[in-house]
Amino acid sequence: MQALERVLHRALRRLPIPLVSDIGARLAWLKIRFIDPKVARKARDNIRHHFPAMPAAEVDRLVWRFVDNVGRLMAEFSIVHRFAASGRLEFVGAEAARAQVGKVPTIALCLHLGNWEVLASAMQMIGVPIASISEVPENAAHRDIADATRSGFDVKVLPPDRNGALRALSILKENGVLALFPDEKRGDTMMAPLFGRPPHAKGNLALAAKLARRTGAQLVVVYCERLEGARFRLHFEGPFHMDAGVSGPLADVAFLNSRIEPAILRHLDQWYYLDDSIGPIV
Repeated sequence: MQALERVLHRALRRLPIPLVSDIGARLAWLKIRFIDPKVARKARDNIRHHFPAMPAAEVDRLVWRFVDNVGRLMAEFSIVHRFAASGRLEFVGAEAARAQVGKVPTIALCLHLGNWEVLASAMQMIGVPIASISEVPENAAHRDIADATRSGFDVKVLPPDRNGALRALSILKENGVLALFPDEKRGDTMMAPLFGRPPHAKGNLALAAKLARRTGAQLVVVYCERLEGARFRLHFEGPFHMDAGVSGPLADVAFLNSRIEPAILRHLDQWYYLDDSIGPIV
């Protein structure tokens, strides 16, 4: 299977961008419709959790837009390096977001929306080198494909451990840019957004808050919105700092959650974790 994935990855790299994206969407539709329908069921349940009054027909449209996006982004791993040169990226708020970059430490709170792999290319386009704390895929083929995808972008990948956190702290103290993904899943637990659950100190929201408090970093919420097919809008929300009136780590987590949760709810059909359980944090 890993050998097949490597061959497919190399083959897709040579095909036209719209065709690759469409292939991913079609394969995802076939898989969820006939092989793994529980994905659609779980996504449908979560949409009803967030929007209980939404008509059933609209819920179903959101579910299949979600499936479409996931399929496209998986196939687009092979061609994401071609998006910038082909004029498929547009930007909202980038100038304000980068105005103080290099002068003050910056934490980019990147979300798993649209095709988030586009964010590295977007940062390169606006001249912002970043470091990112990232999980290393256990699957060797997935690891090689991810490395090949990201190798052309100016991204320093840090391990998700104590050493990575220390290196991240050092980068921020030198007025660098650290990218963190605060919407995350660990094992079977959805860590963030909180979606009404109590704040906790076990995930990337807590890490971002701690690093921002230690360094005085500005924070910027950054996410990718898929417009149509393989075209994207990159959103850079206004820079902000940790609330001076907030007291305590859990209050800090709740504060940062209030910054990321609305964007995810606005684009729920493009959120990668839509089909994952929103259970208690253990």
